[in-house]
Amino acid sequence: MSILKLATFVADGRERIGALSDGYIIDLNKAYAKYVEASHPPREKTLDIFPSQMLSFIEGGQRALGAAKVAIDYMRTLRYDLPRGVYREKDVTYRPPLPNPPKIVCVGLNYEDYRKILGIEAPKVPAFFLKASSTLIGHEDVIRVPPKEYGKIFQEWELAAVISKRCKGVPKEMADDHIWGYTIFHDITGHDLEQIPPRRYQQWGKNMDTFGPMGPWIVTKDQMPSGVSNLEMVRRRNGKVECRSNTSNMRFGVAEIIAFISTFMTLEPGTIIATASPPTGPIEDGDILETEIERIGTLRNRVAREMLTLDYARAIGFV
Repeated sequence: MSILKLATFVADGRERIGALSDGYIIDLNKAYAKYVEASHPPREKTLDIFPSQMLSFIEGGQRALGAAKVAIDYMRTLRYDLPRGVYREKDVTYRPPLPNPPKIVCVGLNYEDYRKILGIEAPKVPAFFLKASSTLIGHEDVIRVPPKEYGKIFQEWELAAVISKRCKGVPKEMADDHIWGYTIFHDITGHDLEQIPPRRYQQWGKNMDTFGPMGPWIVTKDQMPSGVSNLEMVRRRNGKVECRSNTSNMRFGVAEIIAFISTFMTLEPGTIIATASPPTGPIEDGDILETEIERIGTLRNRVAREMLTLDYARAIGFV
């Protein structure tokens, strides 16, 4: 069986890595340990110890994926009967699937439908910036936005690739060999802050806590045999569709983005590359935001207002 969705989740007070299968979420560490324990005579083990964190799992490469497949298949034979090792989704809390990436690299102005609305000249090469890992939150977590005095906050909704192995100077034709999987990323943005010429407050507007929702899971690359160049995308706010787009609207595809960024920057296993947003708009306190990407799933977050000092809004002339 193929792995469809890999997640980081909390159940019974402990953070775990797991796989979704037949409506269950499996603690892969416990499931693999059960498989090894039950093997009489001992079967060939793919791994001696199963990784306990997603980053270590990614670094484990094909051996770790092989062990995960063994664990999932074994749970199916047990009809998912593993106390404190197999859960229903309603009984777990999702974390960002990769809570501690070495880098989060975000691309901007990459969807032609959005660029034309903004009236901005098309970039000659991918435009990218870094986002702090402290922005990350998971599926169903709360995005906390500053007071209105700091200007409009936008939800940028994006396909993201996860890098599988350390690389530098990757040719476009070989980029796919360096992708581990795909997920959904919300690049929450202080829109008015980043618009102040010469975009001097972009990093401030992009890097507030909770401004990087991600998930709910990572879909492994083998589940995308036709690639990700033609996936339907939907943005909903409070249940209403506000935009439909397609990854075919990207000016630079994932392979070209990886080739460009890795020309100048070493990419480590677990690096997240968010590929920019289709047309979007402002979000408000109380909103429910959903991004659905074909073959991946739906990432959902609620928005809440956070009370912060207005001193810095005054300092830049917003108040």
